Amino acid sequence: MNTTAVERKFQALGARVKISEAQDTAWRVSQPFRIDIGKDREGEFFDIKVKEEVEMLVLDAQKNDRHLLLLVRDHTTKSMRDPEPAKSRFLCGHDERNWFTCAVPGGASSVFAAKQALKPVILRELEAKEGIKTHQAQKRHRKLNSGRKIHRQGEFMFIPEPSYQPPKGFTTIIHRHEPMSRGNSRVGNSHYAEYLYRSGGTAVYVSRIAPNGFTVKEHADWVKNNPDQKHVRWDYRVRDPQVWAKGKITHKEHKTLELGEVWHRVVINTENLAPGARNVAFLD
Repeated sequence: MNTTAVERKFQALGARVKISEAQDTAWRVSQPFRIDIGKDREGEFFDIKVKEEVEMLVLDAQKNDRHLLLLVRDHTTKSMRDPEPAKSRFLCGHDERNWFTCAVPGGASSVFAAKQALKPVILRELEAKEGIKTHQAQKRHRKLNSGRKIHRQGEFMFIPEPSYQPPKGFTTIIHRHEPMSRGNSRVGNSHYAEYLYRSGGTAVYVSRIAPNGFTVKEHADWVKNNPDQKHVRWDYRVRDPQVWAKGKITHKEHKTLELGEVWHRVVINTENLAPGARNVAFLD
């Protein structure tokens, strides 16, 4: 497999990349393609493991923005019924302090289109309704024509709702220093909200066994059927709630975001909708 062209595109961004062949072992079959952010004495690098049958192509590279869009064609999926290889897209780049990689939904062919595809529908509709200048559309802090300012920290976006207030009542809980993460994020990689209010959603128990969470019944059944696994640590979380936050938003790899006293609707990017999401080992 000749990966020279792909390696040069990464190097043009100022990034290091290590590409090696994905190996099957005696006890499991590796994925045809996997991308991660590795770290060694020289710092971070893109760690790509790929089988010979998988084709990689850089669709777009923006040197000044330090981002590129990688297309992966997996020929191992071809069959008589479906002769076309499965296609996945990955946005690779630098965000604030670190390199990252993110699976992209849809058929984006440019870095700009990939970033737009990662915005949730609620945010794209708001920007279309209130208007935003093209050069502002993908800034970390972007101002709508109405004056409202949207913020982003990693995969989370924050939409100001100045008139919103959590309902008053004894059942209302305003959480302090509350973790926020995608279900399959690595342990310890959460974003933290100084003040957070959530509404709705499903109560779940999360662990390395169930990164996306078990419902209360699923958790009870698992504990009953696995009496020898008492050492597994479970965290109580809420899956897919509506969330608002204010104050400081912190993360170990991002600059602290100051939301002030205005409540902001919290939304997350659409990476989970991308076919290649399972091939990304490091998300944020």
